[in-house]
Amino acid sequence: MIPLAAFAMLPLLCRAADAQVAPGATPPPTPPPIAAPAAAPAATAAPASVASPIPLPSGFTLPGSPSGKPGAPTPPPPKPTRKGIEGVWEVQIQRGAQTTYTHFHIKHQSDNVLTGNYRNQAGKVFPLSGSIQGQNVRMVVSMPNGTTLLLQSRLDGTSDMVGTLTSPKGEVYFTASWRPKEKFINNITPAAGGLGGNGLPNGGPP
Repeated sequence: MIPLAAFAMLPLLCRAADAQVAPGATPPPTPPPIAAPAAAPAATAAPASVASPIPLPSGFTLPGSPSGKPGAPTPPPPKPTRKGIEGVWEVQIQRGAQTTYTHFHIKHQSDNVLTGNYRNQAGKVFPLSGSIQGQNVRMVVSMPNGTTLLLQSRLDGTSDMVGTLTSPKGEVYFTASWRPKEKFINNITPAAGGLGGNGLPNGGPP
């Protein structure tokens, strides 16, 4: 037995059947696809901050940077210039098998004229004057007793010389080497027969 409710639904079912697309009829348009949600705009990167140099007071520079700019290299100090044969020379006086060490300091060379002092092995200083002609050097040391020491030598380059030293006691051979430091104590060669090595009282004149 068909319930009464089924008869009541019959008209609705008929309408649904009529609503189906008849053969040859144009189907309804396809609904558009569901659009994806729009992407959020990309965040704009903040520009990198440019470090602005800290203003420095006038005349002030950073350590190690003469221009005041960090990282600027420090120029090396200027090298001292040497004029001619100026400077300290270490002298080795040969007396047979014995070597005595003295020094002379050529303080100034003006053209061919030399001035300076001579320091004997006892540490006493005496005035020196002389001249240079080409590779030939002639120097005279004035002693307090009125005598002189005569050094005559020939240069070998600009840092070595070989010659003779003449004193009232005779003539001996010597060699001399230029030293960059001017302090006497920094130019002493620690070797046998060093200061005072000739056995003379107070080291003797040479």
